[in-house]
Amino acid sequence: MAKTRWTASNLALQCAFFLLGAVLTGFLTVLFAKLLVPYVRPHFSAVLGVGLAVSLTLWLSQLLKRPPFLLKGASPLIAGFCAGLGVHISRVWLT
Repeated sequence: MAKTRWTASNLALQCAFFLLGAVLTGFLTVLFAKLLVPYVRPHFSAVLGVGLAVSLTLWLSQLLKRPPFLLKGASPLIAGFCAGLGVHISRVWLT
């Protein structure tokens, strides 16, 4: 595995994809949570919305060959499950 050099353009591209991924994840979370409310309780619609949004965003970033450098080898399904589980635990803990 070859090491990549951190140039200014490479770093700017990584930052741009990070920001776009964060915006996409936030948008998809709200969209999925609102779409799932008629079918499941609001608590679980938020949890499922986060899990689906993280999975879809990571899958798209891997499809574009620009995954976040900390999640290069991670499965989108496992990442979405862990994100959803984290949201569930935090919501249960805070209420």
